[in-house]
Amino acid sequence: MRRAKGLIRESLLKKATRDFELAKKYKDTEELGTASLLYSSAIERVLKALVMERTKKKLPKRASIGYLAGKAGLPEDIYAEIAFISDNVADATEEELEMERREKYDFGNTDTVQYNNVLSKGSIVRRLISYASAAK
Repeated sequence: MRRAKGLIRESLLKKATRDFELAKKYKDTEELGTASLLYSSAIERVLKALVMERTKKKLPKRASIGYLAGKAGLPEDIYAEIAFISDNVADATEEELEMERREKYDFGNTDTVQYNNVLSKGSIVRRLISYASAAK
């Protein structure tokens, strides 16, 4: 069982790294909705891997990023960054983010709340992957 959990954890970390790299490409092409979703997916996968490592309990199929962050045993500074991004924004669909951008933001202005949110998520993913890799 321990071996299976280790394989699942490694698989989640690989997928998170793949999502992170792909999200960076979408961010660079200003596909912010897609980048945001991929960063959120990477955050969720790393947190699931950390929770699996630290607990013996089965994870719920759908758990919010906030819930997983609370169970992952993160250092306070990383946890605070995750808590800063609301679950509503972290779990928003691409269509919701695109609609919000059309309604509230100037397309030519990359210094928007959404762009900053994507940058924050990217930073969080980078730190989580580093932390999870060191915790092996």
